Amino acid sequence: AEECGVTAPILYRAFTNREGLVVAAQAERYRRSTAVAVQYLVSYIENASTRDELRQNISTSLDFIFSPERAEARRLRAEVIGSAVSRPDLRAAVAATDLDYADQVAAAYGAAIEAGWIDASVNVRGVALWAQGVINARVSIEFNGDPQVADAWNTLTKVAILSALFGSDAG
Repeated sequence: AEECGVTAPILYRAFTNREGLVVAAQAERYRRSTAVAVQYLVSYIENASTRDELRQNISTSLDFIFSPERAEARRLRAEVIGSAVSRPDLRAAVAATDLDYADQVAAAYGAAIEAGWIDASVNVRGVALWAQGVINARVSIEFNGDPQVADAWNTLTKVAILSALFGSDAG
């Protein structure tokens, strides 16, 4: 309350109780920790002018998303997900954030699908949600601190995501 320049009763009026405040704060942490990567990916998808360029742009954006610079964001999301296990309202907020971001990514793929670069039968929203879950789980790889394991994970995950989007010719 002090940092926001308001009194405690104002906070309680806005969030009902301490739990409401915790859920709102955790949901916002999750949203913010994902936003940069989603915006980055969407811009790379939208700026592609060929199928090969789209594939390369997605690969480049995954390198950024998997990078050590994004480790803190992944760790933060893991903390929020752990907290959401016992908080149904937070679970719903995390799910809503993931669905919103998946919708943004799927919309960005629209032009690529229309151009035939991605087969129209690919559920790009489903791929986006699956990829988000896999990327969130990368934190467990980071716990062991082995760069060779992290590199192997990056390669396997990139191949899987590109294959889900482009089929066996994901290259």
